[in-house]
Amino acid sequence: MCSSDLGNVSQKVMHKHEKESKKVGKQSFMYAWVLDETDEERERGITMDVGQNKFETDKKLITLLDAPGHRDFIPNMISGAYQADVAVMVVNATTGEFEAGFEAGGQTREHALLVRSLGVSQLVVAVNKLDTVDWAKDRFDTIAAKLRLFLTKQAGFREADLTFLPCSGLTGENLTCAPTAAALAAWYSGPSLVAAIDSLRPPDRAMERPFRLSIADIYKGQAAGFSVAGRIESGFLTMGDKVLVS
Repeated sequence: MCSSDLGNVSQKVMHKHEKESKKVGKQSFMYAWVLDETDEERERGITMDVGQNKFETDKKLITLLDAPGHRDFIPNMISGAYQADVAVMVVNATTGEFEAGFEAGGQTREHALLVRSLGVSQLVVAVNKLDTVDWAKDRFDTIAAKLRLFLTKQAGFREADLTFLPCSGLTGENLTCAPTAAALAAWYSGPSLVAAIDSLRPPDRAMERPFRLSIADIYKGQAAGFSVAGRIESGFLTMGDKVLVS
């Protein structure tokens, strides 16, 4: 699997996002708009609610939950993270940006602690925007070393459950296939982001236990009744089952 995208977003949709984002002077946000769908999110340039999409790897069908990173929307971040089996934490490699997120008061630490406390044990750390520092190996190593120490010593992750990789969301480098940028390929030979996700272990499912569903959202329909969305913690559900909501 080695292409500029996985085919989940059509060229027509991307062209529309590119045209509209350019019109408001935010052309680099065209990719973010795939999951940031509300007018307020696009106007402010930040994720506010949990976006959802799906994609397939060679081995798995992945449900992607895009949780907000901004401190104002921590409750929304929690509602997305508690539904996750595994996590990808995207950090900004740009000079000064990683430090702002990681040092005291930054959201990188808080998000790592939250996802671990919510039961996520496997974490892929995508060191994004490494193209802004010319794919410098020492910058990647510095970020990885600081995060590895924090994640294992303070957040409670096991070293074996952590994967660090360099990438660029804007250029597409090392997202779905091996690096093509000579400056990156010269020192990195690890997995792409999709390959790293593909290698994560599915969690054990407690199929034999009673059915339990943690409700994340309730949607009222236009007609009578409503729909609920959430995470199945144990057991299973089939069409026609009657369940008790408490």
